Amino acid sequence: MNSWNNYMYNLLQRIEEQDRKIRSLESRVEKFEQKESNHNNIEKIEYHFDQLKIENLDGTLHIGLSPNDLKDIEDLSVPPGKTPVKQQLLSDLNRYLKEHGLNLIRNIADQNHFSIDNTDPSILIEDMAKQLPERITFYEEESKRKNQNLSEDQRKQFIMEQIKNEIHHSLTTYMERNDSENEYGSS
Repeated sequence: MNSWNNYMYNLLQRIEEQDRKIRSLESRVEKFEQKESNHNNIEKIEYHFDQLKIENLDGTLHIGLSPNDLKDIEDLSVPPGKTPVKQQLLSDLNRYLKEHGLNLIRNIADQNHFSIDNTDPSILIEDMAKQLPERITFYEEESKRKNQNLSEDQRKQFIMEQIKNEIHHSLTTYMERNDSENEYGSS
């Protein structure tokens, strides 16, 4: 019977010891959870830029930076040449070249009696498209110097018209020059 009492006593001691450990662990877990809930620590955020869509942005959008990273950065604004107005103009003018470029080249060639048999119109269109960003910047600056009271839409229209006129003039000049070189070269 004594061994039975001994066994029960040891069992009770063991249970009490485990109970203390459980309470201690519960206390530690509770403190840990409180500490973590106060920090709101996010381990990993994944961005899927192909799914990112911004309809309208007022202010500044910082992707991939924490507030601590931002204090060391002076300016993350859109670099010159990449403003929404310039992007819209570039898009509109590229569409204009794509939709009307070939007919424009043919019409100017007909007006100047220039044969485009030895000319690849797609190369001319591609060359003009490459020059659009710098021409947009040039005419934007010119519009600001000459017409400071233009609204944004009026300024865009001014730039569009100037560049379209320049495209027409450049194509005409190209064909006249190449036609005269062919005439003198074949004599």
